[in-house]
Amino acid sequence: MKAISQKITLSSNKAFEIRKDELPHFYNSWHFHSEIELTLILKSKGRRFIGDHIDQFLPGDLVLIGPNLPHLWQNEAPYYENTSGNHVSAIIIHFEPELWGSRFLTLEGLKAIDDLLKKAKYGIRIDGPARIEIGAKIEKLTHVQGFEKLMLFFEVLNDIATNTDHQVLATSGFVKSFNKGNDERLDKVYEYVMEHLTEKIDLDKAAELLNLSKSAFCRFFKKKTRKTFSQFVKEARIGYACKLLQSNDLSTSQICYECGFDSFTYFSRSFKTITGKTPTLYRKQYNFNSD
Repeated sequence: MKAISQKITLSSNKAFEIRKDELPHFYNSWHFHSEIELTLILKSKGRRFIGDHIDQFLPGDLVLIGPNLPHLWQNEAPYYENTSGNHVSAIIIHFEPELWGSRFLTLEGLKAIDDLLKKAKYGIRIDGPARIEIGAKIEKLTHVQGFEKLMLFFEVLNDIATNTDHQVLATSGFVKSFNKGNDERLDKVYEYVMEHLTEKIDLDKAAELLNLSKSAFCRFFKKKTRKTFSQFVKEARIGYACKLLQSNDLSTSQICYECGFDSFTYFSRSFKTITGKTPTLYRKQYNFNSD
């Protein structure tokens, strides 16, 4: 299944575009665009695809999607039957990632929003009690105008940014890019891993990049990322495998070795642990649109 590039038209005199969709169902278009998207589901249910992440969605689902990250909402089968009585109600906001310029988000008080928009490249699902309050403010955005609307929009972004109850969706291996500027040393390690995903990744080499001993490197990496280096490498490889399963005709065993695994059994077990699905089921779910 190939993702389609979608052109979003934004008004030159507005900070963002907001619309409320009332539809019989979502359209099965696996797509991406250069704008950041915030989607609130008011009424609808089905499966949500963000990068290599698949999950169910229900009313109240709230997701922030970064630039050029493929995504899709797919309704359950009854929605596509004209007599079902089901319909979709959702509010969608689009805005440019560089809307305010590089300096604006570095101003005092805006760092949390700046960090949020960087993290959005992986897709973020907003959870917890704050999601209800944020959803209410998003609904209010469809009714207010002018300065009040702009300030409420910033309030929504800040509420999302300061809400610690959230889930990052797509894996780094799928996105294949990382936030720059957080730590140049980590950037070096990330780049090394991404450039050698299909090969043997050497812990000694990774430590050497930072002029650290292996033990010091492992402590540093765990402190910075909250995961071991081997776990990060495994997640990156599984993310890459997800990408190949979506858009490649290689068999699952071929993909296993293409992603740097040397055991199909270990690959399958790791894949299910990380994604919750077998490689075969994952491919089947993503190929719904290829018939």
